[in-house]
This record gives sequence, C-alpha cells and structure tokens, in this order.
Amino acid sequence: MKNIWGLLVTIFLFIGCNDGDIIITNFDFQDATLQNCGEVGGYVFFKINPSVNESISLLLQVNDELFIETGTQSFELSETTNTINYRSFDNVITSDYFCNPVPPTNPLTITEYLGYSGTVNLISETVLDDNDNIEEEISTLDTDNDGLPNYYDFDDDGDNVATSVELGPDYPRIPPRDTDGDGIPDYLDNDDDGDGVLTINEDTNGNMNPLDDVSDIDVGADYLNNNITTSTPATGYREHSYNRTSDGAIIINDLTLFNEDEELTFEVFNLGAIDNVRNETILITPDF
Repeated sequence: MKNIWGLLVTIFLFIGCNDGDIIITNFDFQDATLQNCGEVGGYVFFKINPSVNESISLLLQVNDELFIETGTQSFELSETTNTINYRSFDNVITSDYFCNPVPPTNPLTITEYLGYSGTVNLISETVLDDNDNIEEEISTLDTDNDGLPNYYDFDDDGDNVATSVELGPDYPRIPPRDTDGDGIPDYLDNDDDGDGVLTINEDTNGNMNPLDDVSDIDVGADYLNNNITTSTPATGYREHSYNRTSDGAIIINDLTLFNEDEELTFEVFNLGAIDNVRNETILITPDF
C-alpha cells in the first residue's frame, strides 16, 4: 500500500473577495489522520486539521460492506446520498462532530464547500488468515472442497480437527505430523491413522470433535489409533473462524466542490489512508 499512501498532496487555495479581503482556505490535511465511523447505510470518513479548525468529510450512504476484499469499490457522488463536505469553524472540532448520532451545534461553521460531483474509489488490501502459522499456502487450493481455500480454512482437510492441531506441537521446528507415514501430513489427510475410517467419523460421542474420543489413553485420540476402527458417521462440520484485516485508501476523481460564490475542481483528490480499517474475526460453518 506504500504507493497509495504516498499520493497525498497539499493544496493551497487563495480566494479573493469583493471587499478586498483575502480568505485563505488551506485544504491542508496531509498530516491529518483519516478517521471513520458509521456502518452499512451510513459511513463517514473524515479528516480534521486542528491548527486551523477545518475538516473534510465523506458521507457514503451505501448498503455495501466496505474494504472486505482486495480491489477497488467505486461510488458516484450525488446531491442525495454520497457527498463531500469541507468546513472551517470558529473553534476546535473533534471526531464527535461526525460520529455523534446528534451532531453538536458548536463550533459554528465559517466556510463550507459541498461536493456532489466525482467518483469515490475505495482501494483495499485485504488479508484473510486462519492463524495456523503455515506461511505458504496456494491461494486456490481447497483440499476438502468446503468452499474455503486452505490459506484461510481453519480445518484444511475437513476432518473436524483444526489444522493448527494436526501440524503437531513442534511445528514449524519439525515437519508437519504424519501419523500413518503415508507421505500426506495429517492436516491434509482425511484418514490420519490409515485405518480405513475417516478421521471425521472417529467421533463416537458425535460432538464434531474427534480430539476427545479416546479409547486408549496411552495412544491418544481414536483418530490417531489404527487399532480402533469404530465409525460414527459425521453429520456436519464444526464452526470455522478466520481473521480479516484490511488497509484502505480513498481517492476521489474529478471532484468538484462548490459554495454560493464559486466552484473548486480537483482532477484527483486523495482523501487519505487507514491501516486496519477492518480487523475482525469471521465465523462460518461450511455446508456439509
């Protein structure tokens, strides 16, 4: 994202007034942090320059989840939904001004420009991680065909034993565990002990967790004991989880800001970037 983050520029606009006074509108947000609040239906992204008490904000009234996958989402500005707003104030402005359900009446607005024309581009770099500590996993490989590629699949082989467990306690210091020595590591082997009974079906108590079915405590779980061949057909997959983090940037093309006196046009206006604009745990149960 470094190439995105480096696009910010400072723009100084000197606006002449009829009475001879000069109003200096800074539009200087290069050192300001891009912040956000809201949710589906009403997102707000904003920057505040406290040194001159001014702000610029973007309202997106969209029903899309934002920054959920790597790529670009584009939205058109309009008079009714998606708008840009520049304001200068007579006093200090804080994030409460944008994120409070009831906007405060103070500070007072001195100067205001509105933007109803332009294209908002939300650029995202998103990482999905199953936290199994396998550094290199082919992005398209889905060993168990459950719809979740291995690189963010909590259980790569679909046997209801987490990949992080099947790798063994000493991974990555030693290679992944291969209980039956068939050349397929347990985390990719749907029959870990090679006894002809699928690991997922070596779940006598039917709680979708083969780890706690132990007939011989000296050997361990039945799915790792080839002397135990009791089969209890599974009825579903256990709940999976993975982490989604996204870094985002907002660039607006062909932006026009205006007030009752004039219009200001920007071919490219970089609103800024937010690291970890999303950082969340996703819970999902694959279809069985």
